[in-house]
Amino acid sequence: MKKILLFSILLLTVTVSATEGKSPAPESPLAPLASLVGGVWVGDVPVPKDAAPLKLEARFAWTENRQGVSFDSVFVRGDKRTPYTSGLYAWDGGRGKIVIFYVNNDGDLTEGVITPDHGALWNDLKVTESGGKAYPVQVRLTKAGADAFTNEIFLQKDGAWAPFVTVRYERQK
Repeated sequence: MKKILLFSILLLTVTVSATEGKSPAPESPLAPLASLVGGVWVGDVPVPKDAAPLKLEARFAWTENRQGVSFDSVFVRGDKRTPYTSGLYAWDGGRGKIVIFYVNNDGDLTEGVITPDHGALWNDLKVTESGGKAYPVQVRLTKAGADAFTNEIFLQKDGAWAPFVTVRYERQK
């Protein structure tokens, strides 16, 4: 019994000594994305009245080293699933911002920076189509509780940002 007590005191002393003078680990710069990780996010895409319903499913996961958040999305119409995007969020220390990089099912490349602002994540993006044409896009992702978010996409029209589409996603567990 004395040996167990002595070992416990020794272990506690070593643990306290090892942590003295160290500040707590800083919050991950990817913390604004953490609530997206886990489950399947499902959103209804607006379609014309005579078109079949269209859904978007998205999945977010930490990369193995927890230095990025990967994501994949698919369109779902009835029983048919069509891959849409695959990408990655990561921290760019040089810019001091979260960055995003993804490709869609047509091979278009989208890249840009993310700026947290009053509970929303603003995405300032450049889309480069597989044929070479490039154009800017803005996205505002706004959480609506633990299990919902709104994704608003804006395109430039006559030199100003104009709404293109809004999709509300809900987490399916």
